[in-house]
Amino acid sequence: MGRHHSPELPPIRDRAAIRTTVLALAGLTVFVLAMVASYSGAFAKPTLHHMTVAASGPATFVDGLRQQDVLTVNEFGDAAGARAQVLERKADTAFAVDPEGRMTIFVAGGGGHSVAVAAESVGRQAAEQAGLAAVVEDVAPTSAGDPSGTVEFYAVIFLSIGASLGAALLGRLMGTVRTPVTLALRTVSLSVFSAVLAGLVTLYVGPGLDALTAHSWQVFGVLWLYAIAVGGAITGVATAFGAVPSVALGLFLVVIGNAAAAGPVGRPLLSGFYSTFTDVVPQGSGVELLRSITYFDGHGAVAPLLTLAAWAAAGAFLAICATAARVNYRAVYDRRVERAERGRTVLRPRLVSSPD
Repeated sequence: MGRHHSPELPPIRDRAAIRTTVLALAGLTVFVLAMVASYSGAFAKPTLHHMTVAASGPATFVDGLRQQDVLTVNEFGDAAGARAQVLERKADTAFAVDPEGRMTIFVAGGGGHSVAVAAESVGRQAAEQAGLAAVVEDVAPTSAGDPSGTVEFYAVIFLSIGASLGAALLGRLMGTVRTPVTLALRTVSLSVFSAVLAGLVTLYVGPGLDALTAHSWQVFGVLWLYAIAVGGAITGVATAFGAVPSVALGLFLVVIGNAAAAGPVGRPLLSGFYSTFTDVVPQGSGVELLRSITYFDGHGAVAPLLTLAAWAAAGAFLAICATAARVNYRAVYDRRVERAERGRTVLRPRLVSSPD
């Protein structure tokens, strides 16, 4: 090679690998942008969209509240009845006017700090317009280790990552579910892994953070059921439809489900798009169920409990149906092969002796 010749670059031989790398990085970039758009759209500018208020007071006061479009007002005869609505999670807040001209604003910090702040703001504005002195009572305060009421949210969304990746990893290591034995082993493995995840998270958010310290066994049960619901759904879809739909479901849960859980802002301040998914995705049910058992003595726990059970049951149903279909297909295939073998044996030409 001459002195003035530049060295030749090695030829690019594996163009398919380069194309795959570029597509993978492009997909990752789109995923990151989707996460940023999802979280910023849901949490960046919380605005009160809808709030349920239990009201007790003069008819003119209640009628004045009903003129606000963002409020759904339910009237009660006394303060105790209105207050009970907040404790039972049937109302976001309650306003009660007493004969002395004072209005008590009942909020629930355990239902979300942002919701409590918004309820207090609406209540004080209503009291000022009516010429009433306002006092605030938190009927379900958060613990010292969870003053903002967001530990439940972070526990749930990060448990989602562990449950999803765990289900995918088990599928990679154990292979496709093709027989009842494999399905049973996968179910046991997923249950044990979910129990380990739930146990460690329970210890951390309980004694570790001094946040969710009440009803530790119930917290563990909720987190275990949640991990089973997410991991089971991922496994069921992968078993029935393959890896691509399973990945699509995981992306939907991460991008849309986490934002729809409304942990930092609360559902009354969540935009309409995301609030439509709050009662559907497992994240929303997981957060609400944790809050119900931790701060509201189990009130409002039935609906989210049924939703998580439905996700787990749907995953199990898909996995069982797909496994049964494969077993039946194999049995039919084996019978056809056996019949074909018998047919060849019957029709096999007899040996003909030589004419000599």
